[in-house]
Amino acid sequence: MAMEIIDCDFIEKNMAPKLAADPSNMQLAQQIFQYSIQYKCTTSPAFMTALEVIDQNDPTFSTSQVIARRYQQTGDFAKAEEMFQKALTLATTDVEKGEVHLDLAKLHSGQGRKSQARASALKAAEVSSDLATEAWTVIGNLYLSSTNDCKGGQSRVKDYSIFIAAYDAFAKAGNSQGMAQAKARFPSKEELFTEGFQVGETMNTGCWIGQTVTLATRD
Repeated sequence: MAMEIIDCDFIEKNMAPKLAADPSNMQLAQQIFQYSIQYKCTTSPAFMTALEVIDQNDPTFSTSQVIARRYQQTGDFAKAEEMFQKALTLATTDVEKGEVHLDLAKLHSGQGRKSQARASALKAAEVSSDLATEAWTVIGNLYLSSTNDCKGGQSRVKDYSIFIAAYDAFAKAGNSQGMAQAKARFPSKEELFTEGFQVGETMNTGCWIGQTVTLATRD
């Protein structure tokens, strides 16, 4: 009967204030944590507070990663990065390390830090082959979203070369949809001819991407 009265409202109004008054109470924090999962209250402030107490007293990879993701969701990116770095130190497997590097890639990407995002995604693919598809997809999307960053306006072929780099990244990911999306933005045969280039020549994309690609056309 006692269990029946426990719900999200009960946890928030009755248990959370006690934990706030005694933040060293690990037993209470664990209870809130378990009840929050059981009664699907994991978006509540009480759940986050309990997680933080547990993480401060007995940190694990999982608690640090979950807290970091919650901070990211709420827009506290500085704390999210701090907790992802903490999770990285607590990771015990290559998959866990790769997950955090991928989390960091997405965090950097959302903040417009594309070079850092790519570096983290590459690290994720390096430490865990299981995450290579997702990591290279992140990189492909970074390149696709760099039109304004990399548009020089002097050469269409040069400007469009970033999409060839994106295609190459999606190819490494095995992402056929991404490959098709990137190829649709390749330079045309006419554009290559007009600028004196030929299919098969190499070109460096320049900009932050800095990839050497083999010229190809969309048609």
